[in-house]
Amino acid sequence: MEFLRSHSVRILAALGALVPLLVARWPGIDWYGLAAVAGALLGAGEVAQRIEDRKTGEALHKPSPHDELAAIHMQLAEYEKAHAEASEPVGAPVGGT
Repeated sequence: MEFLRSHSVRILAALGALVPLLVARWPGIDWYGLAAVAGALLGAGEVAQRIEDRKTGEALHKPSPHDELAAIHMQLAEYEKAHAEASEPVGAPVGGT
């Protein structure tokens, strides 16, 4: 099952490439059956596309370890700012003059 999930688009592409070969090999092939096969391949291709989109979405939405570090950095910056404001003497001139 993992093989089908990993290679579903390739398998469908190979099957889709075989459909015209059926017509070339057997010109008297039943067109209704061929249309049904083509419709089934289109439906399966849509399913495969949705699977690939979901895998891409999962890969893009994995949290980065850098996100956690950025959050810690923001907490540290807020802590330093709060302590810097608290340590300023009352009535000290602003701007150094």
